[in-house]
Amino acid sequence: MQSTTMNLRSPANAAGNQEAERHWRGGVAHGLAGRWKDAEKAYSRATKIAPGESLYWVNLGQARRKLGDLDGASAAVEAALHASPDDPLATQLRLAINVERHRYHVEHHRYEDAVDDARRIAEHPDADHVAWYDYGQVLQLAGRNPESLTALLRSVSLKPDFAAPYMIMSNAFVGLSMYDEGVECLRTALALNPGWGSGLTAAIYYSLHDCDWSQLESDLTALKDTFARPEPQTYIPFMLLSTGVDAAVQRRINSEFSIQNFSNIEALPTILPAARAAGERLRIGYFSNDFHNHATSMLIARVFELHDRSRFETRLYSYGPDDRSVLRRRIEAAGDAFIDVSGLSDRETAHRIRADGIDVLIDLKGFTFKARTNVLAMRPAPIQVAYLGYPATMGAGFIDYAIVDPIVLPPEKADEFTERLAWMPDSYQPNDQLRPIAQVPSRADVGLPESAFVFCCFNNTYKILPEVFDVWCRLLAGTPNSVLWQLAKTEASKSNLRREVALRGIDPDRLIFAPPVAPEHNLARIGLADLFLDTLPYNAHTTASDALWVGVPLVTCRGNAFAGRVAASLLHAVGLPELVTDSLADYEALALEIAHDPTRHAALKAHLRTARETAPLFDSLRTTRSLEELYLRMADRWRAGLPPNHLHVQGPGDAAASGRDTPA
Repeated sequence: MQSTTMNLRSPANAAGNQEAERHWRGGVAHGLAGRWKDAEKAYSRATKIAPGESLYWVNLGQARRKLGDLDGASAAVEAALHASPDDPLATQLRLAINVERHRYHVEHHRYEDAVDDARRIAEHPDADHVAWYDYGQVLQLAGRNPESLTALLRSVSLKPDFAAPYMIMSNAFVGLSMYDEGVECLRTALALNPGWGSGLTAAIYYSLHDCDWSQLESDLTALKDTFARPEPQTYIPFMLLSTGVDAAVQRRINSEFSIQNFSNIEALPTILPAARAAGERLRIGYFSNDFHNHATSMLIARVFELHDRSRFETRLYSYGPDDRSVLRRRIEAAGDAFIDVSGLSDRETAHRIRADGIDVLIDLKGFTFKARTNVLAMRPAPIQVAYLGYPATMGAGFIDYAIVDPIVLPPEKADEFTERLAWMPDSYQPNDQLRPIAQVPSRADVGLPESAFVFCCFNNTYKILPEVFDVWCRLLAGTPNSVLWQLAKTEASKSNLRREVALRGIDPDRLIFAPPVAPEHNLARIGLADLFLDTLPYNAHTTASDALWVGVPLVTCRGNAFAGRVAASLLHAVGLPELVTDSLADYEALALEIAHDPTRHAALKAHLRTARETAPLFDSLRTTRSLEELYLRMADRWRAGLPPNHLHVQGPGDAAASGRDTPA
């Protein structure tokens, strides 16, 4: 949203109430100086003296908006409109407030209100390019992408060199799975706004979705150039994970992102440590948008079910959709309480978590899409933990711990994160031993040749970089009667990969595409492959566990940051560290060796069949107990008045209780 100045006119009743005007003018002075708390107090006094003056309410709303109090700002705007129903400044401010709510995924039911406000402004005879941009933006936030594009094109027609609409148009096109068009919009915005870090990051990320590598080398060079610039830059942290940015740069960028976006959010009052009463359960909360058929929930659902109810009270705070899946119903029943906070504002959500007395709040999102990090910035719990959803540091002072393991983040690399680290003894990644698997299809059913050696990679296409694809093509060339089986979601990605494989001298018919399917069917079909080929610098995560669970060996190359070390962690925890390499040359040689050695390949598959019942990676109960011990250690430090500190793996005598998780 474009900022709107709220002090352009004098109050209508100024002559009739000089005391109210004096407070109002004081508020204006405070606002111009950035003293928004003082401005809020002054405007509040003015409204109490002259409640019929809409401008006082508008300015009060703007001050509260600046302070992050969107509920209070909205109440002030409604008072302004009650006093003067046609006040254009009040209408503009209501639009700005609603857009901010939507941007942070709060109070979703207000989307259409925001659209109506924006439409009224845009359709005014004097509306300019900014008004049409605002209208297009709220339409896009409401998921009305085709209409959004129409409004944004109107904005561009009024001012072709206005960069902002192109940025939002890219989001609308991506929402329609039109990645190529989205990238073109971003490149137009970049031409108008050179060095725009977020735009460049998004252009790379969306190009990778379609496996369009035509400008990747120059884009990555330009991106690295932006890192060295002295002026502040903004980036989209999740999108950087596919670019190979090293961990030190990630830490700096994410720390700056946290300062830019969350430093002005007012925290709740600090909770003072208190001793636990005898027999009192530790209250833990999980906070996520993904409590449905999502990779995160597919991994952690069994942990929720296995928490020791005698020692832990578990609450799940959901702000995502209910897909009515079996997994959603399992999660709803798994804890002591399942609380849907999707209709609450950020501050209401923070107050709800605080009122529930949560000791340890575990965020399962990090800087992934649709996260509500504002809630965490308000500090609703005394101990706040990053886990599972985002494979990098958040660089945020309000996140105390990150749960890792000695492979994804060795102790000697602890400075890659700003958080204190809590190391799991095995892999950081949980698994669900009760995950359903559909009936296994035949190779013919999924378009695979019956007798071929099947290399596969079911990672998202945005994780595939040309250097790794070069290796895959050489493996095809060196392995007669082999095919490469890949997940592909767009026709453009299929077309581009066929072209790329042909350029490397491989018959495109040896590239076989798998469409997205339901999780239980995906597990069933992966087992038809012979060898899973990992990606770099962003490894397979959930997909790697899926392959190992159904008995498919996986070859990986260890990367330079957390996201590139996950498969190595999983292979160690499943007893196959020999499938971890440290260079693409070794990765290629190992994969070729396995493909040409039927005896070794058979031995790896036999190992995985046994590992499914014995390996720590698949021991849901062991993982749960290890997590619980970390939560207790975090809480013990806090209750003792000690600051967060690294929590290293304990010795065998102190380790979490072992024991297999078996179906009830």
